[in-house]
Amino acid sequence: MKQISERVQLLNDKSANNDGKYILYWMQMFKRTTYNHALNFAIEQANERKLPLVVYEGLKFYYPWASDRLHTFILEGVEEKRKAFEKLGIKYIFYLQKDEKSPKDTVARIAKDAVLLVTDDFPCFIIPDHNKAVVKKAKIPVYAVDSNGVIPMSRFEKEEYAAYTIRPKIKKMVDEYLKPFEEIKVLVKADKLKIDCPDTLVTEKNVEKLVSECDIDHSVKPSFMYHGGTENGRKRLKKFVKNILEDYDEARNKPEKDGSSRLSSYLHFGFLSSLEIALAVKESDAPQASKDAYLEEIIVRRELSYNLTRFNPHYDSIKALPDWVQQTMRKHIDDERAPIYSLEQLETGKTYDELWNAAQREMVETGEIHNYVRMLWGKNVIGWTRSYE
Repeated sequence: MKQISERVQLLNDKSANNDGKYILYWMQMFKRTTYNHALNFAIEQANERKLPLVVYEGLKFYYPWASDRLHTFILEGVEEKRKAFEKLGIKYIFYLQKDEKSPKDTVARIAKDAVLLVTDDFPCFIIPDHNKAVVKKAKIPVYAVDSNGVIPMSRFEKEEYAAYTIRPKIKKMVDEYLKPFEEIKVLVKADKLKIDCPDTLVTEKNVEKLVSECDIDHSVKPSFMYHGGTENGRKRLKKFVKNILEDYDEARNKPEKDGSSRLSSYLHFGFLSSLEIALAVKESDAPQASKDAYLEEIIVRRELSYNLTRFNPHYDSIKALPDWVQQTMRKHIDDERAPIYSLEQLETGKTYDELWNAAQREMVETGEIHNYVRMLWGKNVIGWTRSYE
């Protein structure tokens, strides 16, 4: 692995396939056609070689926690991407792997005729394993590009332990990166390019049918509040900046008010870039206190989370907690806990605490839990289960 620029890593030492017909970008986490450093890098590589660009995106049935809700949200963003890429002159292939019988190894299949492969540099979840797997099979250079936050992850050399340690570092460099994104146009159109690979046609009308055909958890229904795609994310962003941001500093921690951005799902699934959101907030007419409060969350706190997952291999376990927290937990492991609730009781929101129950039901039904109530939710769970683990 070699860091060749602030956002780009070369994951292997293979030579380019000079007989290749195109550059391949494997879109995994940054599911957008704008504000995407990985896409820009792939376009640069294609333009340098005067070749067309192919973008491949896949969704598999054994995706962790795959359900009607997650699949629907992701699929709702496919049609607009296809139309956008067509206008840009980029070949877009989306493949929905419905079950065990569906074709596999589609990335390797498309990569055979590629000069090189570009993909997303995402520090957690299943993406690092995906990238390691493709590097093992690839006979061409594989580049991973960071389009996670406003500031490149490589600018931080070690794990930061709290917001107060990373904040001054971000403050020194944020103006360098908090600038309008420069989109690059492709020089060679891919409209006549033929690719031997399954390509699933996804439209607004057939999403429900496609989801029903997948071997996934059908008990978790789609959210009635949130619909996937960059345009839906931008509509919510526009509403937030116009109607909510003004009072964000005071209203965000009041669950009874509509005081938060509700953009997390669009950030999580890569439909929106934190840079696009931060710029919209920065350039708004909202009071400076509210703008500062939101930029603290979307930049400082979010970059801190990426820093943790990049440097701490235990980011998704109790081992990632500070020693003093673990010591406190162990000290109280034999404390009496009453009542003890079953997983089913917790999941269905059947505790004595009506506020906790309301938060849990909101999460189950909509996919959202208010950011302030979430803290109460987490603290209570510790007292209602047999151990903190």
